[in-house]
Amino acid sequence: MIRRTSAMLVAAASLFTAGVTTAAPAQAASCTPDNACLYSSSDFTGLKRDDYNSQSSWASINYDGFPDAFLYWSENHPLNVSSLDNWDVDTRISVYYNSQWLGPCFKIANYGSVTNFAYITLKSGKNANDVMASHLFGNNCSGIVYDS
Repeated sequence: MIRRTSAMLVAAASLFTAGVTTAAPAQAASCTPDNACLYSSSDFTGLKRDDYNSQSSWASINYDGFPDAFLYWSENHPLNVSSLDNWDVDTRISVYYNSQWLGPCFKIANYGSVTNFAYITLKSGKNANDVMASHLFGNNCSGIVYDS
């Protein structure tokens, strides 16, 4: 509900503030407000998914415009998500090692980002790059909050 209300407020505010720009996360080129943008490479490069919804399994979700390129293939696959940009101003994103929002996890701050999952070590001791499998809008994960 907060996410929908936020989107409505942003839309209403834009009618009254035409010509006024607000700061977006500095690293990313473009992402829809209130969405998460997931990238196959570090530094917000490679294939991209601009997503408004939580996804319980990245193995069944494809990158935008690439119907056969999924966000997760298998551990350490080069097309797996490697960076994420959260354009939701009031909601963190919990990122999980397993599908169905299970296993070791970390959070990305609201309106925050992680430029390279390789910089993150999960509680299990495993590196987060090319191994994460699902994300959930919300503060559900007990892991560390990141914003690079």
